[in-house]
Amino acid sequence: MNSRILQEHASRRERLFIALRLPESVQQSLHMQTQLLRNKLDFRKWTDHRDYHITLQFLGDTLMSDVGHLRAALHAAAAEFHAFDLELAAWGTFGLEEAPKVLWRGVSGDLERLHQLQKRIVEVTRPLGFEAELRPYRPHVTAARKYLGSLPGMGKHGVSEIITEHASHGNSWSVEGFVLYVTRLGQTPMYEVLDTFSFS
Repeated sequence: MNSRILQEHASRRERLFIALRLPESVQQSLHMQTQLLRNKLDFRKWTDHRDYHITLQFLGDTLMSDVGHLRAALHAAAAEFHAFDLELAAWGTFGLEEAPKVLWRGVSGDLERLHQLQKRIVEVTRPLGFEAELRPYRPHVTAARKYLGSLPGMGKHGVSEIITEHASHGNSWSVEGFVLYVTRLGQTPMYEVLDTFSFS
């Protein structure tokens, strides 16, 4: 790779975020459950099942020249943690009840460890210029965005009634690390793993 290409790569910006990637078996199970809701609820965009994840920190547009320092900080943070268990929990929404912006699936299990991990990642990335969101951390898996209405045959059932009917638990897994994702707008799946950070 010549110096000009290296320089262009270093000055390029990519939209990055840090997340827990769901295991393939959990992605598939959630995908099947989501298909049932797709027959009843009309959202503009449904998440591709390969993109299911739990965000830990959104980093935004990041210079590729800064990624080396970011990787080093995240590897150090990962080494401080051991595996812990999570499980998919109830469905929920963000936004107005009659027109929610986001349909999501909650998580349960060792939430204390999850919150500790999220807090630690924010701490190690702050010196690199990344800021945490001001709103409290609410771990979830986004399933769909932008509600357009209920599909024919659903009568006057609200979103909350329909998702309550589909309450299903299970799908536990062991969290053994996290990933650094880059967003590829217009592609399917939309998120590409740049690096994986395993716990000690």
